[in-house]
Amino acid sequence: MKKTTIIWPITLLSVAIIALSFIQEKSQSSIILIGVAVIIALGLLDIFTPRIAKLSETNPKVKTMRRLNRFFILFFAALFTFILWYPKAQLLLSNNDRGITFIVVLVIMGIIGNTSPKLPFNRYMGLRLPWTIRDEETWRVAHRWLGYLTFPIIIIMLTAFLLGVKVNDVATYGIITWIAIPGIYSGWIYYKRMGGK
Repeated sequence: MKKTTIIWPITLLSVAIIALSFIQEKSQSSIILIGVAVIIALGLLDIFTPRIAKLSETNPKVKTMRRLNRFFILFFAALFTFILWYPKAQLLLSNNDRGITFIVVLVIMGIIGNTSPKLPFNRYMGLRLPWTIRDEETWRVAHRWLGYLTFPIIIIMLTAFLLGVKVNDVATYGIITWIAIPGIYSGWIYYKRMGGK
């Protein structure tokens, strides 16, 4: 199978998910449709993981990518089931005063941060910036730093939340910092590796 035939189903489903989330009202049928589309897109990603990573089926890095992907399949399946079956789910998730969504965000950050240094160089999963997808060494630097920073940033975010800082501010600035530091640092590494061009 050619590379483009792998990319198209995942890309089309991703675009469909984004379009549905903006166009549809948040009715039960639209939530089901978006949930199914997300899980199918992640399922395709799981099936084609060795080709995406350009590694053999038995490579430990392929297993790491699949474990992370399968976690997100289970997470989204549980989330959409919860939203559909619990009448006050959307209200509960949008009410940030209790911090339920915030705690879920911290857990996801922890899982991604722990897994990121083990991800192989690829264009579909991980910190995909113009310079990280062009150079394997830059990719490794970015994901190593993403892993290093994850737990200190989670601790700072949790401390700020417990001290009464608005949860939306903590989440927004925490996630931006978590992505920006490895992104900017890896961009600088790439610039140096390319001889300042």
